Amino acid sequence: MDKQHREWLKAQLRQREWSLARVARQLNLSRAAVSMVLAGRRSQRVEGFIAQVLGLTVAEAWPGRYPSDKERV
Repeated sequence: MDKQHREWLKAQLRQREWSLARVARQLNLSRAAVSMVLAGRRSQRVEGFIAQVLGLTVAEAWPGRYPSDKERV
């Protein structure tokens, strides 16, 4: 994930009054663990939760990492 997209995701969370710390608390994880996901580490649990908070599919939140419904055969 490039830095611009990572910052976009964080801005989208802030607009919805969510922080990485709040995501971490909700998932009973450390803030560092959530930050690592935004830095590129994969976690379906964290990625799925953030996508849900943003009202996106995981494919929309992390393009290229997950196939969209249109890409499925």
